[in-house]
This record gives sequence, structure tokens and C-alpha cells, in this order.
Amino acid sequence: MKLKYPAEAFAFGIVLFSAGMKEAFAAGILVILATVFAEALRNLLKDWVPEWSLYLCVCIGTVAVCASVFLLGFTALGIPVDNTGMWIMTCILGLFIVKHVLTGAIDGEYGELFWETAIAWGFWILLAVAREFFGAGTIFENSICQAEFQSKIFQDTMFGFLTAGMTLAFTNGVLKKKSANTHSLLVVIPLAVFMRPFAMESFGALLGQIWTIAVPIILFMSVKVTLKFARTSRAYKGLPVEMLAMGFIYMILSIY
Repeated sequence: MKLKYPAEAFAFGIVLFSAGMKEAFAAGILVILATVFAEALRNLLKDWVPEWSLYLCVCIGTVAVCASVFLLGFTALGIPVDNTGMWIMTCILGLFIVKHVLTGAIDGEYGELFWETAIAWGFWILLAVAREFFGAGTIFENSICQAEFQSKIFQDTMFGFLTAGMTLAFTNGVLKKKSANTHSLLVVIPLAVFMRPFAMESFGALLGQIWTIAVPIILFMSVKVTLKFARTSRAYKGLPVEMLAMGFIYMILSIY
């Protein structure tokens, strides 16, 4: 059975917004709202406009709504989205929602959509709470305790990828489905550009940036080929295990 929830959009959003409970709570709601909007717009227009126009309308409308609601919602909650790069990433998040909606996987089944997205959102929040607590000793930005086992490393991008992989795997396990027809490379490339795992200043500015972007992508492509032959469980197969793999790649590269 096809997944109703947009797995790629959730994976992308989790990597970006899972360092704390507040941003995970807000981002999850906004992803769900943008998905419902995109599906409603598709169903509204599909009998009235040509296919090419439908795709264009859903794409432009969803990306605009996604970027706008993230900016307004995060600003209202006091979460800074004060750089162009992050705003562009929310636009890309909207494109992943569009990609899922235009496949027809949801097919107007809003009940199933809300059920699956609610499960994914719940795991997203739970793991974000763990990251925030182990990283800063806080939950929803409220101080709980400070202990020696806590480390800011839990706030790094590597744990964003690990959180994304575990969230999708746990969700698929509950739903007894697997992530099919997903393209993890499309998720990884913009994240590798925006969140580079290491710096290479000795190569010069431009060449160093190209190197730090290319290395994790090439390593991921290599690992992805190997994972095709791995005997992973149904829930982890595909996008979840590939997000976990990218997390470990970032973990290794961050040493250098």
C-alpha cells in the first residue's frame, strides 16, 4: 500500500527542524497543513484545467503557502528564520509536498492522510524532545536539568538525519508499510549544500565549498548502492535506512 503521508517532505523537515520540541511541534503542523492544502487544490482543479496547468498551479500555490506559513508561524512563536538559505529550504520542502501530492498517492483520502501524518508528527516531536534534552537539558526551551551526559553534539545535523530515519522507520512500523518510490538523493543534495558537515578552508573558498558538498553526496550514493542488497526490515527499507546512513556519514566527516 502507498504511503499517504509525504515521507520525503517529513524527512527533509525533520533534518531541518528537530533540534527542539518547539520547532518540531510547529514544523510538523505546518507540513501537514501544506500537504492538505496541496491535495485540496489538486482535487479542486483537476477536472477544470489541463494537466500541465494543474501541476503548475499546485506547485506555485503550495510552495508559496509553505514558505509563507513557515515564515509567519515561526516568527509568531519566536523561532528565527532570519536568513535567505533557510527560507529557500522551506520552499524546497514545499516542492517535496508537491511531488508527493501529484503522484496521486493521497487520492482524496484525508482521513488516512491525517492518521499517518499524525503518527509521523508524534514520533518527530518525541525524538526532538530527546535531542533537546540530551543536547541542552531543556524541553520546549524550559530548563529541566543539567548533567554530564548532555552534549551540544545532539543539536548537530548528523542527529537530524538520524532522527529523520528513526521517525520514518517507526511510523512505517506502526502503519506496516514501507517507503516506496522515494528519492532520497533529492532530499540529501539540498541538505548537503545548506548544512555542510565540515569545512575545507585550505582549498580556497569556492573549491572548498564544492569539496565539502561533493564528498558527502558521493559517499551517500556509494552507500545507497550497497543498501540495495542489505537485508533491512520492511519498516527501515528505503528512505529511513538511507537517512540513517547519511547521519553516520555526517558523523564520520564531522571528525575532520
